[in-house]
Amino acid sequence: MKHLQDRTRQANARAPTRALCRKTLMMGVLAGAGVVACSTPPKPATMAFAPVVCADFNFPIYFEKGSDQLSAPAQQELIYTASRVKGCKLGSIAVLGLADADGAPRSNLALSRKRAAVVAHALAAAGLPTPTFDIEALGESGAVSPGGQPEPLRRRTEVVIHASAPDAARP
Repeated sequence: MKHLQDRTRQANARAPTRALCRKTLMMGVLAGAGVVACSTPPKPATMAFAPVVCADFNFPIYFEKGSDQLSAPAQQELIYTASRVKGCKLGSIAVLGLADADGAPRSNLALSRKRAAVVAHALAAAGLPTPTFDIEALGESGAVSPGGQPEPLRRRTEVVIHASAPDAARP
């Protein structure tokens, strides 16, 4: 019994440290996601670059309602993506602009075109070759569910990158 009490005391003595570590980890996760609730501005996060993976993949870039401006997390995602495929053989890069159902159909189509162009331009600025971009826009097409509910997560672009391993050097 004494052994159990000693272990409990030791665990309780470490509990504040564990709680602090969990709290620090959670704050780091939230800050990395752009969610910060501090009275002083946080230090800028350093961008971790992933190893090069030469395979096809896709990802969304979300926008605020009625906007074609990239948020800071969206810009970081595009830089990260460009670093992920450096050295790969790139096929096409498809950028599909989408919009929600708010506003006139013509305006939503124009907005989705702008969103796709902004994302393609940011990827090119991050180092991806421009001739490989295939840009499309759907506007609000499909932005309302069959039950008539608006789909707000349509305020985005979908990016599909076709990447493969570089050709082996010939002897």
